[in-house]
Amino acid sequence: MSSYFYNDVAKEEIKESLLTAEAKTWADSFIHPQWPKDKRQRNPKLTSAQLRRFHIEAKTLEERIKQVEDMDDPNKEFLKLRPIVKMLKSKVAYACPNTGRDRKVPEEFRVYIEKMVDNVEDIKDFKAFALCFESVVGFFYGQGGR
Repeated sequence: MSSYFYNDVAKEEIKESLLTAEAKTWADSFIHPQWPKDKRQRNPKLTSAQLRRFHIEAKTLEERIKQVEDMDDPNKEFLKLRPIVKMLKSKVAYACPNTGRDRKVPEEFRVYIEKMVDNVEDIKDFKAFALCFESVVGFFYGQGGR
């Protein structure tokens, strides 16, 4: 069985749609978020500052993970870093609380980060997530995100 990010079990063939159509759809949803069902809440557009904040966080993690790739057992070393990767979910939850009007990022962005992070189990998954996030960032700016 393949992972969320890959077409094959060996995790060598990343799903092209994650870097193209799906990335473009996610980026568009951050620029044009849906109105919340509860009108007392707000669902702001994703700002470039917020996107940059999370993207820098992911790039920093990527650098830390590159350092463990040269070790004897990189997947074992990655297991030590995986909780920090999973913490991205708490950081996006803080920026997008379920109640109130204090949302800094749209619900769509919270869902995106949670979905991606939930599917990161090993180094290859993280690398695929980082690549997908890079693609989303490109489409965000390409589609007029500010």
